[in-house]
Amino acid sequence: MVLELAASLKTKKYSALIFLDPFAMQINWDSIASLKGTRSDIWILVPTGVIVNRLLDKKGELKFLKKLQSFFGLSEEEIRQEFYETEILQTLFGETEITRKVLKPIEKIADLYLKKLNSVWSYTINKPLRLENNRGFPIFHFVFASNKKNAVNIANQIIKGV
Repeated sequence: MVLELAASLKTKKYSALIFLDPFAMQINWDSIASLKGTRSDIWILVPTGVIVNRLLDKKGELKFLKKLQSFFGLSEEEIRQEFYETEILQTLFGETEITRKVLKPIEKIADLYLKKLNSVWSYTINKPLRLENNRGFPIFHFVFASNKKNAVNIANQIIKGV
């Protein structure tokens, strides 16, 4: 559906304000990237804490690698560079390499998604709107991108007011 929308928006006859509330991680990065060069602004509800963070294993095993690659449009190596740190520890039995997830991975997911949006649109909001459950745990981040600076300024004001 997004690919069809992108094709019609590239005719320059149309412009669009797009709201994406994907079920789980159903929107892949190629669909988002297809909107490059269109007259569109986009709001996306990114499932940072409720889904994406859970797919990033604490030890870097990446059991859901294909899903993460599709969602971020990144290679396995890029995902590892963004979300994991490797440390070599000296033990009684020699060196041991330990891989662990970065600190604040949910914020890192939101920041990376904004960075990726900047490869498609000229401007993104300064800071995404963090949506939490009733215990204060972040479950989503609401992000905005546009090719118009004024649109992003308005989006930043909306987010500050929430």
